[in-house]
Amino acid sequence: MKASDGFVLRNIAGERMLLPTGERIAAFRGAVLMNELSAFIWEKLQSPITRDGLLAEILAQYAIDEETAAADLDAVLAQLKQMGIIEA
Repeated sequence: MKASDGFVLRNIAGERMLLPTGERIAAFRGAVLMNELSAFIWEKLQSPITRDGLLAEILAQYAIDEETAAADLDAVLAQLKQMGIIEA
């Protein structure tokens, strides 16, 4: 999977926000407030990566157990897919 074209991650007033660009602006109508984990996942999705690859990256970056990391990853991926922000 990988990030869909037409979105950029920006730091605005200390908040990480995913913003649509170009043609996506009219269709998406808004921005997505990202927490630290979702922003980390977004950055990793700039290149094609598998779910297991993402999980390994999270486990290497954060002091978290695998079960919690997997549940958090799946929740973030489900939201991003639902919004059309990532390609499977």
